[in-house]
Amino acid sequence: MESTESFSVPLHKVDGRAIHYHLGDDDGDISEDQEGHSFTFNGTSLEELLERLQEETGLKDVIICLRSPINGKLMPLRLQLPPNNAAMHIVLVRESSKVFQW
Repeated sequence: MESTESFSVPLHKVDGRAIHYHLGDDDGDISEDQEGHSFTFNGTSLEELLERLQEETGLKDVIICLRSPINGKLMPLRLQLPPNNAAMHIVLVRESSKVFQW
């Protein structure tokens, strides 16, 4: 006997990860009225993500940052993307910003 019930299981694996980003000011702050941007990223490396963000924004001198879940401060993403294609919430700051100047 065959079941006619269907399961809502996707027939294909969903590739890519959702990237949500904002452009930060010189202090890394985001204005309340600034709209964020999103896209699906299918690459695997930080370098590929940087290239895609540069294409999306038209800016070449940006640093990819994530907010620390502990203190909310921006931290540059330098080595590799987080595992498992989880969505990322990014803040882009200009290399000339005051955020990472010591």
